[in-house]
Amino acid sequence: MVTVPPAPRVALVKLGALGDAVYAFPVVSALKAWRPQARITWIIEARLHDLPRLHPAVDEVVTIDTRGWRRVARSGEWATAWRGFAGYYRSVSGRFDVVLDVQGLLKSGIAGWLTGAPLRIGLSPEDCREPLSARFMTHHATPAGRVHALTRNLGLLGVLGAPTESPRFDVVPAPSDETWVAERLAVHGIGRGDQVAAIHPGAGHRAKRWEFGRFLALAERLGRVPGVHAVLVAGPEDRAAVEEAAARIAPAPAVIAPPGLGALAALLRRCRVVVAGDTGPLHLAAALGVRTVALYGPSDPVLAAPVGTGHRVIKHPCACGWTPGPFFNRRCVDPPCMAAIGIDEVLEMAEGQLMAHSS
Repeated sequence: MVTVPPAPRVALVKLGALGDAVYAFPVVSALKAWRPQARITWIIEARLHDLPRLHPAVDEVVTIDTRGWRRVARSGEWATAWRGFAGYYRSVSGRFDVVLDVQGLLKSGIAGWLTGAPLRIGLSPEDCREPLSARFMTHHATPAGRVHALTRNLGLLGVLGAPTESPRFDVVPAPSDETWVAERLAVHGIGRGDQVAAIHPGAGHRAKRWEFGRFLALAERLGRVPGVHAVLVAGPEDRAAVEEAAARIAPAPAVIAPPGLGALAALLRRCRVVVAGDTGPLHLAAALGVRTVALYGPSDPVLAAPVGTGHRVIKHPCACGWTPGPFFNRRCVDPPCMAAIGIDEVLEMAEGQLMAHSS
């Protein structure tokens, strides 16, 4: 256990992705409960800049654009990449007492090290996806092994002696985002008291995607459940394509593309159930206390299932021979375990979640 001042300046390093970053929210909550005067800065990838603002205890957000730096460096624009890197260094150097690296990647370790904080706490090397990152830390959490990401993340606070019982996410969408969602739903004839079943067909990796046609069939059948409005959640970039596909089924589900993570959180919060693969929106919905139906392929639910009560996970055995472990199987391009998930079983679980919410 180490000693920190009553009002420590803390930098939490969790760069992404969305689903992973959601499980850093309880770290912020526990830290603030332990040290109410702490000033907490979240260091995150620029593309997720609005996520930390959903937690009221985050005082500042510092962005880092590692993707952008690599892109311009590969195109030969080294000076541009260097200016971005140097700008980040100037924005964090000498400003913090404590760094918590909740990522365990080489880039997150370097990002934390560049702050110059005297106390830098990271995951144990055994729990890091890139163990070299641990070399940039001064202290490490106790090895956690095969546990959920939330448990692993909270382990960092054990080095400080901060209690971590009864973790809370404390995700709070802004009133403006709540208003935007209410207006968009009203356009589709969905009132404040109506039941909404959201379906998020996207995923950051191909191996985590259930077939889009099955999502459409699910939306069609959910839309026929009395009193239920099916909503397809799309990204701004694929909204037109999803709307075109949705228009071919009856009843046509509403298609809503939130412009940012705040609006996405507000939309998910409004739902009675959310159906999705192992993606960021699924975990964000669970953090908001919304019931979910999670479709898992080459991911280990023990390590990354939605946290809390009221969630159902569909996971079929991996016929390819992959053994569940700390990281999902990126090598399986078209996983048969995802193809084995049937529409009927998903619909049955979704209807069960809607009934459970009403009881």
